[in-house]
Amino acid sequence: MSNQELLEKLKEDMEMRGFSHYTKDSYYRKAKDIIKYFNKPMEEVTTKELREFLMKYLREKKKVSERSSNYYNSVIRFIYDVVLDIPINHKQIPMYRKKRKLPKILSEEELKVFFNACENYQYKTIFMMIYGSGLRISEATYLRVEDIDSDNMRLFVRNGKGERERYTVLPEASLEMLRKCYKMYKPKHPDGYMFLNREGNPLKPERLRVFFRRYRRRAGINDNFIVHSLRHSFATKLVEEGVPLVQVKELLGHSCIRSTMTYVHVANNMQKVKSPLDIFVEGVKK
Repeated sequence: MSNQELLEKLKEDMEMRGFSHYTKDSYYRKAKDIIKYFNKPMEEVTTKELREFLMKYLREKKKVSERSSNYYNSVIRFIYDVVLDIPINHKQIPMYRKKRKLPKILSEEELKVFFNACENYQYKTIFMMIYGSGLRISEATYLRVEDIDSDNMRLFVRNGKGERERYTVLPEASLEMLRKCYKMYKPKHPDGYMFLNREGNPLKPERLRVFFRRYRRRAGINDNFIVHSLRHSFATKLVEEGVPLVQVKELLGHSCIRSTMTYVHVANNMQKVKSPLDIFVEGVKK
């Protein structure tokens, strides 16, 4: 099988499995990167070469994160196990163990400074909506006009992770901004997408990341914060406000409550808790 035929079959196999639009696009681009690196039929690539690609090239030369390296690893496994139907020894190209890290969230002051730094009204609308509705970046970029339910003040999310559909809250502020944005940019797309680029196509997530980094620098906010930090901040705020965890789970579109539980830890860390020792000492002094 030629590499071009491999890419075509990759598309078919992803389509048959119902991969989301974002996942299909991401897998395809990374598969092209992998093929370009080896520059020969993938059937001729050895396990040793795959290990060198993941360890030497990605981690040491390109300095990609463990998470990104694992993503490339997943694409490699899909290419061999599914597309080529040539099972490879996963023990020889293992995934990096995930280190449990609490998500980074933005304080109210940081949110204020960041949103004020957003000069482009369309991007400002998207970023504030991501925070106000807890959207993933691809869910925001592929929002359609018909997904905005102003009667019930909710957004319909059709491009959720794992192709799961859900409803989430639509803030009053976002509704006003969306209406103004529609009047300003007059989006016209056959599928009704709300946010379009200059060519009339839906905005790409990477384009949104570029502008986020630009406004983040302008606001003087730490580089550790990414677009997804807005979603983390949304979830943590809900937990702090006492919204039931099950409801938070549904608004975020999590498949498992364990994922939502992470925000309980973040909220606990953000709240000021009086130490039992201080309480004890105060009691003794009385």
